[in-house]
Amino acid sequence: MPKKVDHDERRRHIAEAVVRIAGRDGLDGARLRDVAVEAGMSLGSVQHYFASKDEMLRYVVHYLGEHVTERIMAGMCSPAVASASPVRSFLLSMASEMLPLDARRRAERRAGQAFTALAVGVPELMKDLGEGDRWLRERVTDLIVQGQRDGELRAGLDPRLESVALLAMLDGLGSELLLGLRDPEEALSAVRYHLDRLAPG
Repeated sequence: MPKKVDHDERRRHIAEAVVRIAGRDGLDGARLRDVAVEAGMSLGSVQHYFASKDEMLRYVVHYLGEHVTERIMAGMCSPAVASASPVRSFLLSMASEMLPLDARRRAERRAGQAFTALAVGVPELMKDLGEGDRWLRERVTDLIVQGQRDGELRAGLDPRLESVALLAMLDGLGSELLLGLRDPEEALSAVRYHLDRLAPG
């Protein structure tokens, strides 16, 4: 009896190959053939799931976003995060997953940078990345509003600007971590310090 193929699992397998390539070499020269070799599949098998490189990259952008979001939610249960207030807990978990603190997250960070660079010439990919950025900013803004309502964060904060500032801080820390200018504990300490300053005096 023929083995049943899990098509979603195959797409995820291909996406992981793209992340490895992007994290190691960037995406400028990556072709479907290179992805097939990395995934241990035939070119025809990869093309069965993705007709073009752009289609494959759009899938990977969504895949990475969902994967990181799942880890953020799971990270809220860690002892160091769970001991914080609910909003601060989520923001700490978000930061720890967005920052390149280990090999996996460094590969994801480099992949994200590669996608951003490539998106300049691919309108559909630029649209997807822009939508993801807006979604994240809106969610962080909503969290800050919730924190103000619950008394966890200062009432006088501008939630929208604080969202922009926090995400920009994480972006800068992420680049410094990749360059070896910061170590993981220093980066996380900076995030905790920043969040502490948002709390009521």
